[in-house]
This record gives sequence, structure tokens and C-alpha cells, in this order.
Amino acid sequence: MSKFNRDPYDPLLQVQKWAYRCSKCSLCKYIHVYQGEYEDPRFVDMCPPGKKYRFEAYYASGKQDIARGLITGQLDYSERLLHALYTCTECGGCMSNCAPYSGKDPLKTITALRERAVRDGEAPLPEHEPLFKSIENYGNPWQAPRQKRAAWSKKMGIKDAEKDSPEVLFYTGCTYALDANLSDTLKLSAQLLQKAGVDFGILGEKELCCGSTVLRIGDRPTFEKMARENIEMLEGLGVKTIVTGCAGCYSVLKEEYPEIQKPSYKVVHLVEMLADLVASGALKPEGEVDMKLTYHDPCHLGRYCGIYDPPREILNAIPGLELVEMQRSKDNAWCCGAGAGVRTAFPDFAQWAAEERLYEAKENGAEALVTAGPFCEQNLRGASDGMEVMNIFELLAGSVGVGGE
Repeated sequence: MSKFNRDPYDPLLQVQKWAYRCSKCSLCKYIHVYQGEYEDPRFVDMCPPGKKYRFEAYYASGKQDIARGLITGQLDYSERLLHALYTCTECGGCMSNCAPYSGKDPLKTITALRERAVRDGEAPLPEHEPLFKSIENYGNPWQAPRQKRAAWSKKMGIKDAEKDSPEVLFYTGCTYALDANLSDTLKLSAQLLQKAGVDFGILGEKELCCGSTVLRIGDRPTFEKMARENIEMLEGLGVKTIVTGCAGCYSVLKEEYPEIQKPSYKVVHLVEMLADLVASGALKPEGEVDMKLTYHDPCHLGRYCGIYDPPREILNAIPGLELVEMQRSKDNAWCCGAGAGVRTAFPDFAQWAAEERLYEAKENGAEALVTAGPFCEQNLRGASDGMEVMNIFELLAGSVGVGGE
């Protein structure tokens, strides 16, 4: 480590090797031209806050300068600095473009900057406080009572994961379970699993928040406390597999929890399981969907975990459906704008980012945009002006003939 590493508890000192080696090559700012052809220059930008505010501090490369300034004491916190730091959606675009070619990971610097801001008492932002209080009081970020978690599953005959010892735990996540506009997605997803004969159960109101939002905002101690409590519960179930439809829950359970304790179970996203069930014939999409659709890759499902093919395999298996790719897709996908506490603190900016994505979908000739994550679904629907936003589970359910009470 360098001579600046005098405080082992400063998260910035763990990433200074990246902060001091940034060459300002601008790979973090734009889609990677080697990953596919592009035709429209409007859609070459990768970083939402960078494109919106057009100052270096809003790009990942500028965050390296901020990190160096805080490490050396040459820079102090300000409202402008915190705005640049917390309008970042932590989408991972900078990571996917920089890390494979340079060995550096600018996203880790951004994560460390937020952890340092929390440690220094500059964050969470005031706009985030209701979210943290809700997690403390209700065990979820949506200020909803625990009992509401299981409301969607009434009269469905789903096993109790604690009592009935299923092979698979269906981990619903806070957002799908507690947003009334999204809870039908859980019903359809569970009905798909039932139709395919999957032996699964849920925790209902006993399910705990995974801690993703707390982690992304930068409160690492609170996240680890939540994670350890959750890990203890999950390990006690004895399930072989945990499946979730939430991209945020998936990336945390799959990538973050194992750093705290090696799991005894396998973690899969619902699109992975459903793609396998379609491929095996356990689910047979036979109903036609006569639409031209484009797929939006959730950042935590795509760039964070590399899940690109399963959702496309599902869509391509649905008769009549024409899938067209946007210029920015897969590793190059433009973020919906909702993640890492951005929609909570800066809703206008989050809506702008979503409008950019919807405009790209329209320009691509799509009739509707389909995705596989609740935050993307919320934010894109909230910004939609005529473009239909769908989730992949309802599309598959319709084609398979699943739905209703």
C-alpha cells in the first residue's frame, strides 16, 4: 500500500490504487464500441449523471479525483460534491468498460466514497432518512407493515418455507411484495413455478429485507448487521436453492452475502429458473404475443451478475413475439435511473434517465419495453408517456396460460 494508507478504517484507502491510476481515458463515459455497432450518436453515452450534468465530477473518472482530494485533505465536503456523489446510480457501466481492459474498478471507488461519506457523518442525505427509519421500524424501505408482505399469496396454497421444508425458497423482496402496482407479478411468478411443479415455499411476513439499498447508499455497518441476521435465517431453512425475481436482491444474495459467510444454498434469479423450465418443456409458451418488444437489462442482473441470455431465451420462446435490441444493451445498457437511492433523493433526475431509455426504445421501433426488475419497472412506468412497460414474468405467464386468482 502507498504512504497515504495510515488509517485502516478509511474505505478510500482500500481503493486508492485505482484512484491514483486513472488515466482519464473516458472508457467509463461511453458505450464500448468494440462490443457492438452503433448508429445513433445520441445513444453512445453510458453514464446518466455524466450526460445530464456534463461536469467531470459526475463521471467515474471525476470520482477518482474526488477520492484523491479527500485522501490528502485537499478537498472538503460540499453540497455540490454530495450531489455529484449521490446522483450516481452505481449502474456499473464504468466497471464493465474499465475493469476488463485496465484492471481498475472505478465502481469500487464510488462505493468507497459513499462509505466514507457515511462514516464522516455527511450521509445518508436528508432525503434518505425516511427510508432508513422505515427499515429500522418496519424491516423494509417502503414504510409498510410486515404483515403486508404475505398479502399477495393468500389462498394460493404456497408452502411455508420454515415449516414445510421445500427444496426452493422463493425470496420475494420488499418491492415486489409491498408495491401494490407490482404485487401481481409475484402471483404470476408463483403460479408459473406451481405449474412447472417446482417444490417451493415463501417466508411471508417473516422475510427480511436483503439490505441492498442501505449498502448502495453507503451504510456498510448497517448492511452487514442486516445481512448477518438474514443469513442466519436463510441457513436455518435447509433449502437447496433460493430464487428471487428482484435484481437487487439477487446481486446482494449472490455476490455480497458470500463475502460475509459462504452459503449452503444456490442463488438463482427467476429468469434463470424459468428459462430452464421452458427449455426442459416443464413450461410451454404456446399463446402468441404479436408485438415488437425490446428488453431493458437491469444493471444488477446484467452488469453486476452477467445474466443476459436467460431473459432473451424466454422472450424468443414466446410465439409471435419479435425481440429487437436497443443500441445500448447488455454490457452497454443505459440505466433506468432508479438505483442506489437516486430515485428517493433525486426523483426528477431519475425520471429524466428513464425518459432517455424510453425514447431509445421508441426510436428502436419497439411497441413496448420489457424488463425483469422491480426498480426498473417502477421508474420506467413512472416516466412512460405512451410506451408500455411490461415485466417478463407476466409475458411468459400469458403465453403459458397462467393467470387470475
